[in-house]
Amino acid sequence: MKRKVVGVFLASWMVAGLAPTLLGQQENTPENPNEITVPEGTEFKLQLHSSVNSKISRAGDRILTTLLDPVSVEDLDVLPKGVRIDGHIGEVKAAARRGRGGYLSIIFDTIELPNGEKVAIVGSLTEVFSAEGGGHPLVGPEGDLKGRGPSRKKQGIIVLGSAGAGAAGGLVPGIAAGAGGLAAALLLPRGQQAALLAGSLIGMRLDRDVVLNLPPNAK
Repeated sequence: MKRKVVGVFLASWMVAGLAPTLLGQQENTPENPNEITVPEGTEFKLQLHSSVNSKISRAGDRILTTLLDPVSVEDLDVLPKGVRIDGHIGEVKAAARRGRGGYLSIIFDTIELPNGEKVAIVGSLTEVFSAEGGGHPLVGPEGDLKGRGPSRKKQGIIVLGSAGAGAAGGLVPGIAAGAGGLAAALLLPRGQQAALLAGSLIGMRLDRDVVLNLPPNAK
């Protein structure tokens, strides 16, 4: 019995003696000096290499872009110009009658580093700097690309013309106004598709922090 007690005492003493050493080793374990975090909110300027169009694009279609300007963190270039950044089409809805424009969302999901390593990201479209082939597509607050509807001038002409036609038909003012509004809605042409051609310059924002492993000579 005494031997068992002594054995337990010795084992406890050894564990107690080793614990501070092990704890000190854990505390002194250095972090990876080549890791750097690109923070949420960092903006990228990209060139689009895939055309998108709310009429023909489908959810899940892959999107390819490349980085136009280096991305820096604390005065250190962590992503060089030309890095490939991929994404995919999220929700898509084609343009419809009564002036409703189409829309689609682009979700950026991957950075391919110069060494071939792929890093998962979450990024969204922020703006269109230059649309290849012309046009002025809109970017909504949720990062969705929107096609425009008819201009206000064109809508006004249709509404006034429809109301005038209703009144000329002998309807009382209230009915004429209602008939004019209905006719205007029916006459409004289909809105524009949300579209961007390959070669367009766009902006992207990181929606989550991303950790990169830099080459040892990068710092």
